This record gives sequence, C-alpha cells and structure tokens, in this order.
Amino acid sequence: MNRMRFFITALVITLALQVQANKPRVERIDPPAWWTGMKNPDLQLMVYGKNIAETTPEITYNGIILKEVIRLENPNYLFINLNISPETKPGSFEIHFKDGKKVVDTYLYTVYQRRNDPLLHQGFDASDVIYLLMPDRFANGNAENDDVKGMLEKANRKNPLGRHGGDLKGITNHLDYLENLGVTAVWINPLLENNMLQQSYHGYAITDYYKVDPRFGTNEDYRQMVEAAHKKGLKVIMDMVANHCGTGYYWNNDLPAGDWYNEWPEFTRTNYRGIVQSDPNASSADYDKMLKGWFDQTMADLNQHNPHVAEFIIQNTIWWIEYLGLDGIRQDTYPYPYKDFMAEWMQRILEEYPDFNVVGEVWLNYPSLTAYWLDNETNQDGYRSYLTNVFDFPLMY
Repeated sequence: MNRMRFFITALVITLALQVQANKPRVERIDPPAWWTGMKNPDLQLMVYGKNIAETTPEITYNGIILKEVIRLENPNYLFINLNISPETKPGSFEIHFKDGKKVVDTYLYTVYQRRNDPLLHQGFDASDVIYLLMPDRFANGNAENDDVKGMLEKANRKNPLGRHGGDLKGITNHLDYLENLGVTAVWINPLLENNMLQQSYHGYAITDYYKVDPRFGTNEDYRQMVEAAHKKGLKVIMDMVANHCGTGYYWNNDLPAGDWYNEWPEFTRTNYRGIVQSDPNASSADYDKMLKGWFDQTMADLNQHNPHVAEFIIQNTIWWIEYLGLDGIRQDTYPYPYKDFMAEWMQRILEEYPDFNVVGEVWLNYPSLTAYWLDNETNQDGYRSYLTNVFDFPLMY
C-alpha cells in the first residue's frame, strides 16, 4: 500500500513538473527598451521563450497601441508590433502574456525619453582624423574581466589569434592619449558579445546584438566611454555587422523561421565577388553564392529578405545609436547583404538622424565599382544606396 502511495505521489510530482516545464515563459525581448519621440512611431518586439507563441500579449499604457501579433512556425517566438505615439510619456509598463484569461507571464518594458543633446550624432567628414582601434589589443583597464564564466574563449596573450585582455575601461583610461595624438574620431572594432571557441578577439561573429561582450565590460561601460570621449571632443564610430552573426547565437539551434539564415544543403562559402550586385551581366549562380554563401563556417549568413530579420537589424542599429549617442557607423562587408535591404537600412537611419554618417566597407578595386554604392541617383539600374560614405580602397589597391 505504501509502495503504491509512493508511486502515485511520484507520478503526480513528475506530471506537475512537466506541466511547469512546458508553461509558456519569456526569456528575453529585443529590443530590450525603446524611446518616445522617435520619427518612426512603430516598434517590433521579438519575444523569445518556451512556447510563448501559445500566449496572447496584452498591453495597457497611454499612447502605446498593440497593432499586431505575429506567430511563425517556431512556437518559441512571438513578434509584437506596437505604435508609440509622439505624446507618449516615458515610463515602464507591463506586458501580460495570457493563456485564455489566465496571465502566465509578465514582462516589464521601458520606454525612455529620447535625448536632445547637440553633442550627439555629429557625423564625420574628411576633416576628421579617424583612429582605428581594436579593443582587445588596445589597453587592459580591468584585468578581472579577462576571463568570464560562461565565455568559451579564455585570455591567452601568447596566442597571436587569442584574446589579449583589452577592454572598454582601457579605452576610457587612454582618451587623453588619443586626444594628444590629434585624433578627432575613434572607429572601434565590434564590442558586442562574441562567445565563440576561438579567434573571438576581432568581434565579427556576434552572438548577441544587444550585449557588450563581458570581457570588454558592460553596455553601461560603453555608454560611459562614449560620453567621456564626447567631453574631450572625440567622436565615436561603431563597427556593425548586418551580413552575418556568429553560430554561437542563442537562436542558432532554435531558429525563429526556416528562412532566418541563407542556408544550403551543405556548407557553401561566399565567392567574395562583390561586383555581382552592380553587374547587369552577372550570372544567377554567382549572385546567389555571393549573397547567400556564408562568409565563414562560424558566421551564419542572415537572410535580410525575411522581414523580421530586416526589422531586427534596423531596430538594433537605431537602438545603439540612441543608447550610446553615436556619431557614425562603419558597416562591415557592405556589398554582401541584399542591396535593397541596405538602402532601406540607410533610409531608416537618416530618417531619425539626418546628419548621421555611415561608411561602408565596399572592398572593390576600381573607383567605378565603389562609386555604385555611394549615394547617387545615376546608377544604370536605378539603384540608390543612400550610403553617405565608402572607403577608398582603390587608392591603395
């Protein structure tokens, strides 16, 4: 009898735990916050969590309208389209996730007041002296974050391709050095999380678009560095990557949609033929391999023709510009994403920040090829990029 009671009790507990484990819950929402007073009042939230698509979100906040809820094939994602009116006051509000009438999870979301500061978003031009800075190799201001629990690659100064310990504190501590050099702007290689097994120092295999790599510091450390730079008259240019992300990204093993990445039956590397998007005679095979091939095995090719991928990248860019008070962006591998997406990306930036500058890494060896990507209305195919600046690689190559 006692044995039977024990068995029944164990069964009940097991079933209860299974129900609890399958209960919808929110693990993260991107963007993690937003602002009132943006020129574009629309905002798309990407919600991630176990079975979260089984819920219905509910928001009650003056000035914010829940326009649409979008569910894809993966039940662990939910997309919420909001409209934030210009009159919306900054503050925090609860997003209730309901199963029928029952609230199964609640998330506190914040909209801040947009900053109005003449020191922000200054742009850059030919009069600037720009210093390219690789943060891992520059200066170590905090040895305690050289190795961080949960990060796959540890510091190893003996390895030329390993991490050497440079960080945001090191940059902040040496702003006087940069100022004394006569530098007016600092272009910093990617500082966002790169939780990859090896060669993560360069930063171009991002594994969290909304988080500074903890071996560099925190998001707040980044913002404080930008503020300190501005006080010294130094502009800050952020290095961004719209073409690909690291395969260590949380969504890599749980993709929101089957077309989130450009994928092939077997690994296919890009052909690096950057001219195909401007060449009217390019073959479809070359075009597909260039646009859809992966830059490297550890760099998953993002499909910007998926509207949710496109919106994620655009909003992420605007988020960092606003959060940090950036003066410019250097966009990596500019001809590798779809050119129609990149034009939309630029237009959305300039809508919010008309004086902003973006320089594209258009690594092509002839001025006529590079010029295609610079903002103009005279391309033979009618394409207009809206890109404010391109690197002058033909000058060297």
